[in-house]
Amino acid sequence: MEDEQLLAAVARLMQMNLDGLTCDETGHPGGHTCLPVTSGVDVDGLVKTLTKRYAGPFTQADGLRPLVAGEQVGWTHAWVWDARAVALGQEPDGRTVVAVTERNLPDPGELPVGMPWLERLIAITAGTAPLVPRFDWAAVESRLGTPLPSDYRRLVETFGCDGAFDAFFKVFTPEELIWHVGFHAGKGGSEHPHFPASAGVIPWSNNEHEETIFWINEGSDPDRWPVYAVDSLNEGSRFECTATEFLFRQMTDPDHPLTTTSDYCGHWFMKSVQRES
Repeated sequence: MEDEQLLAAVARLMQMNLDGLTCDETGHPGGHTCLPVTSGVDVDGLVKTLTKRYAGPFTQADGLRPLVAGEQVGWTHAWVWDARAVALGQEPDGRTVVAVTERNLPDPGELPVGMPWLERLIAITAGTAPLVPRFDWAAVESRLGTPLPSDYRRLVETFGCDGAFDAFFKVFTPEELIWHVGFHAGKGGSEHPHFPASAGVIPWSNNEHEETIFWINEGSDPDRWPVYAVDSLNEGSRFECTATEFLFRQMTDPDHPLTTTSDYCGHWFMKSVQRES
């Protein structure tokens, strides 16, 4: 299969309105489709093209696990989009392998009662989080002039957040959070002043609908700060929950005021594409 045909086949199979995937390879189970790859294919070029389409790939450095049947395949890259993924690897004989696979995702409504919100996010994204270094939170909070909620710290320690959930929800990294606090400082708000004013709002997320998500800096315990979502018309809504609970409910609860459940069949964390210098 020529490169253009291969990429067209990948794009078609990654669509969500198709029937279940099957494979013509002898002995391979259902749930995926292996695609023929031309001998001598430009693997680096293929990686770049798929990265432009589906954002940053997950690699072995991210704890990549084989996404399809065939432990003998040395999987090197995987791109996740909605309820499917495309994986690239190499057979023992050196042949390049490309496969589109269905992702095994849990029903958010069937997760165990009492499961922590961060664990719920990990479950519905099937663990598609990169491994990230620990942050110097003492230095971050010193620069901000306030401690931060512990669930936010665990969220960025787990996912890194240099990317977006469902290609839509951006959670700020510590450096981005510091920048956004400075950007908003002194500006008027819909109902609340911006930090460092008393009971001011601190931005921690935004999305493709031009909504900005804040905490309201109420009281000395950041783990009790409510979430405050401001839409493109500068109208705000208060939510008595943590950042991770807000994010999970917005992604999965059809009754949430800002839900996006009708837009996706699956959930994932999409790594940002690192621009070449």
